[in-house]
Amino acid sequence: MTVAERLRVNMAQANGIYAVELQNTHIFYGSFHAVKDVSLPIERQKITAFIGPSGCGKSTVLRAINRMNDLIPGARLDGQVLFHGKNIYDPDVDPVEVRRRIGMVFQKPNPFPKSIYDNIMFGPRINGWRGTKAQADELVERALRGAAIWDEVKDKLHQPGTALSGGQQQRLCIARALAVQPEVILVDEPCSALDPISTLKIEELMFELRRNYTIIIVTHNMQQASRVSDYTAFFLMDSDRAGQLIEYGPTEEIFTSPKDKRTEDYISGRFG
Repeated sequence: MTVAERLRVNMAQANGIYAVELQNTHIFYGSFHAVKDVSLPIERQKITAFIGPSGCGKSTVLRAINRMNDLIPGARLDGQVLFHGKNIYDPDVDPVEVRRRIGMVFQKPNPFPKSIYDNIMFGPRINGWRGTKAQADELVERALRGAAIWDEVKDKLHQPGTALSGGQQQRLCIARALAVQPEVILVDEPCSALDPISTLKIEELMFELRRNYTIIIVTHNMQQASRVSDYTAFFLMDSDRAGQLIEYGPTEEIFTSPKDKRTEDYISGRFG
């Protein structure tokens, strides 16, 4: 039994359910086998970090969890990605609904060229929002408070989101994801373009969001992974340059007593 399989059994005994579970997942881009045989249980209301060298499949796996890879011509997935026990790649599953319930925040802040208010309301509107103006105002405030940016923008809601600083833009994008009430939030290197103060604010925000959401983060920053995550998954390329899961477990164990020598070498900086 692999490390991931043992952990899955232990977690099942502990709480009976995961937010998401990948089972024997293979991802292809055309004929290229990008990710091989990943089995990975993601616990609810925890922060899970994906770490590993560039090109090892971290972001590919992350995007598979809400079917963002579907937007890439030639991409396909074998295996299963379970959400509430249902394979999100089954033919009867609507990928738009998957992306509403499993939101995503990208590496580069990408506010729409709209007001802060309209950035927040964009998702609800395309999902059929039928509330009143007062209800919309409440939703906008709730999302911005959830992303810890309300006090900074409450007096300029009708100004462009693109006028905010980089760190504020990233929190606006998180608020935009929260507005459609997801259960899981995928975060792809959210601090790579931010200064240390903005990075600290994003990390503090993730701790707050963990109370109500499951968070999966891709990061190249080992210190960040060790600071913010409850679980860590280490990926590495094999000889065919395909990504594979090397080790997965509680972050403290991965960083202090990894079971695989390759994990230890990466974390200690001996390669990668």
